Parts: sequence; C-alpha cells; structure tokens
Amino acid sequence: MMMDWTEGQIMQMRAGRPVYRNPDLGTSLSWLRTGEETDGEYGLMYVEYSAGAGVFPHYHTSYVETFHVFEGLVEGKVAGRPVRLEAGDETVAPKRAVHEFRISGDRMGRAIVELRPAHPGFEKWVVTLQNMTAAGLTTPDGRPKNLYHLALVLLESDIHLPGPGRVLMPAFRGLAALARRKGIDRHLEERYYRPS
Repeated sequence: MMMDWTEGQIMQMRAGRPVYRNPDLGTSLSWLRTGEETDGEYGLMYVEYSAGAGVFPHYHTSYVETFHVFEGLVEGKVAGRPVRLEAGDETVAPKRAVHEFRISGDRMGRAIVELRPAHPGFEKWVVTLQNMTAAGLTTPDGRPKNLYHLALVLLESDIHLPGPGRVLMPAFRGLAALARRKGIDRHLEERYYRPS
C-alpha cells in the first residue's frame, strides 16, 4: 500500500516541528506524527541525508518501515533484494527483513519514513542519537562509541543486527539491562532527548 502524502502536505506538517540535525553526517530529521499523536497507529518522520550518507544493515521485529523518496537517489537492499529509489518511489521493509540504504550520486536525499505501528523507543532514540553526535559520542557513521549507549539504542528502538552481529545481541541485552540499573538511560534522556 503506497503512502499518499504529497510533498506539499509534508512541508505543511514540518512547520513548527523541531528539526534534529547531525552536521557530521549531514543528516536532519523531524517527527511529523508521533505514536502519541496517532494513538500508536503509526509514526511519520521526515529525513534529509547528504550524498553518501546511509543506514547500516539491520532489521526490526515489531514494526514495518515504509520509505517514500522525494528527492535524490537511494540505493540499498531490502530482504536481500537490491532497491533503487528515485523521486516518487517507495519501498517497504517488512518485520524481520534486513534493510540498508545509502544516498547515491551527488544530490541530497529527502524522504519520509513511516513506522507502523509507531514505536516510542525508536522515536526517542533516533532524536537522542542526532543530539549525541554533536557531543562527540558517536562514530563518523552515527553509531554510539560507548557500548552501554549502543546497547540501549539497539534494544530500546528494536534495531537488530543481522548475520554475525546477531550473535552479539544477547550480550547487548545484558549491557542494556546493566545500563538501566546504572541510570545511563535516564542520563542520556535528560541530556540529549529532553534537555532543559
């Protein structure tokens, strides 16, 4: 099922919404609709990526991701099949389907991403990561440098690593539990998600 949002509607929805920028990666995002606003039915995010930026291979178990491109060339894989998306194109990453994307060519990529159903943990941690980068807490590709931080991001946003990374997931579950006991999750939320 195709998303039927027009670019004009998206630009109207962006008005007044916070924009979270990651200057190191050349990315920005805005939540257009959160799960709280849609009673959990879906979350809708607007994203901009500079040429060459992308998303590492991963999958989700509790929500479906739909990507609709407004500008740029997006190349990658969904469930092992190559995808090439240009303006007006859309693809769906079903639950448990490994997916990865990169902005090809020399133009910025602009898209909307829908999560169905909404996932509050993903909504929180994608914003937190953008803000953590400004503090130097992530690698050049946006992954947290600290293993406690990485474990929290993966577990609380339902991001799973495929292939060899899959064997590390039990260790990340243990690290995330320890991070919660130490209050690291609360510290990151106060500092990078809901700063005063």
